Amino acid sequence: MKKKIVCIGNSIVNGFPLRRSQCFVSLLREATGWEIINKGNNGETTAQILARFERDVISHHPDCVLILTGTNDSIYQDATPEEAFQNLIHMANAAALHGIRSVFLTPLPVDEAMATERWMQGYGINYARVTEELDALSDMIRGSGTRYLDLNQLYRECGQYLDGIHPTAAGHRFIAERLLEFLQKLYGAGDPQADA
Repeated sequence: MKKKIVCIGNSIVNGFPLRRSQCFVSLLREATGWEIINKGNNGETTAQILARFERDVISHHPDCVLILTGTNDSIYQDATPEEAFQNLIHMANAAALHGIRSVFLTPLPVDEAMATERWMQGYGINYARVTEELDALSDMIRGSGTRYLDLNQLYRECGQYLDGIHPTAAGHRFIAERLLEFLQKLYGAGDPQADA
């Protein structure tokens, strides 16, 4: 039986600035044949994603939701890691009330030097602070008791960025491969299209 999965989050989920067909969500859909819905929006914070969670996740009645967010909270200084984490927990609790599995994806690390040079120049963003906050959020996710895929750690072995924040096409392929392995284990399937 095919699974239905919603992927919700920020521009990395959306695939910015690549074509959507190149983003990890599309690659995962191709690899599995499952119904995988992309609900990534550029520039959004955890609070903005929580605000649309009912419409963009619950209303689709998926088997599972993959949640990747937190980077913009730190870049914009919109929320502390603790506040961002609480927003994630609210999402997971809302999903659980409707029988939907949640999987947190820890936020990708940033390439501080590249981001300083290429992303939002002139805004005075301290990317060392962003790194510290994303590491702190990732630690909270690891200790949350919710299923997670540790992209914050895994992506360091790939490390391919367009601008210090957003993955290259090869980076999206790397994420899709790690997610495919994770979902095969989650659903106890060697073949991703096997019944769980």
